[in-house]
Amino acid sequence: MLQNTAGGARERLLAAAFEIATRDGVDAVSTRAVCTAAGVQAPSLYHHFGDRSGLIRAVVDVAFEEYLHRKDTATPVDDADPRARVAAGWDAHIAFALAYPGLYPAMYPTSGPLPSQVERSGALLRAGFDELEQAGALRPGITAALATNALRAALRGVAHAVAANPDNDATSAVVRNALIHALVGDRAHN
Repeated sequence: MLQNTAGGARERLLAAAFEIATRDGVDAVSTRAVCTAAGVQAPSLYHHFGDRSGLIRAVVDVAFEEYLHRKDTATPVDDADPRARVAAGWDAHIAFALAYPGLYPAMYPTSGPLPSQVERSGALLRAGFDELEQAGALRPGITAALATNALRAALRGVAHAVAANPDNDATSAVVRNALIHALVGDRAHN
């Protein structure tokens, strides 16, 4: 992802923080460790990010850029199969949590304020369910809003479990399939 090589102090600091967070988790991102890894003095970190919280926000921003890039470049699925579309989105999210287990909890915290990118991600999910609702692909009584909320809650829970322990990966398919069955009909009703 980010390279901790040439570049300005800001880029080196951000790359170092991203690497530490990816490897050891966000809690391991200390100003001392980041400055040492980046080869800069602490005043440079404060100049560019204000404080550790500002640095963490910048790391989360980069993580969301990577997340959205992965979603944008994912292998296309059959748009005519609504279940495959939902499954592909789920699988991409879980794959990201597995690839970046140290960053995922900071991106989707279980308490406190959510990063602004969570709303963008949620809007994309809602748009997908709006399309499925308009196509008559959701089960009777299931609205796009309900489907979005149900999928977000389940997906975040499973992604947190997988990020904490990759052995929980098998749980993902079970929950995904049960949720898709509950939300999406066998085919569009148009």
